[in-house]
Amino acid sequence: MKKNTAVFNLLQIVFSLVGAGMLIAGYFAAPGSVTDDGYPLNYFFYGMGTFFIIWPLILFGIIKLYYKRVAQKVQYLKEHGIKGKARVLNMRRTGVSINRVPQVILDLNIETDLGEQLQASYKKCIDPIYYNLIRPDGSLPVYVNPSNRKEVYVDFEAEWARLSGTAGASGF
Repeated sequence: MKKNTAVFNLLQIVFSLVGAGMLIAGYFAAPGSVTDDGYPLNYFFYGMGTFFIIWPLILFGIIKLYYKRVAQKVQYLKEHGIKGKARVLNMRRTGVSINRVPQVILDLNIETDLGEQLQASYKKCIDPIYYNLIRPDGSLPVYVNPSNRKEVYVDFEAEWARLSGTAGASGF
């Protein structure tokens, strides 16, 4: 999973600079000046400046925490999960697209390395470059959670790298 936090860091810097500018504007606001609705202008700038600094830190912190948990879950499945091969029985779109990448549900027939046969559904936004990997006659590498057999991770990047002949390549 590619980790790209440059956009989040840049947005935090921009919001912090705007907030700092508002704090400075509040300090230099003329005494007795008020907003259109009659509140002191310096308190308005102090409040908005604080908001522009604190709120993005909280929001982007929550987003980073979510992505970190997802990455840890995938890493856990790769390290401790039961490896197997999945055959795609059905692929259907959910109607949701995120950044023009459609979300699909894959109905999988999984055979683990332990010899177990499992049926599972896998719902994820899958980049269309991986659609050629999803064939009824092919198999995809999967990792199954040992404690919850319905929780699976399909490793499209590993299959893409295997088929392209580059061991360390990712699909991005």
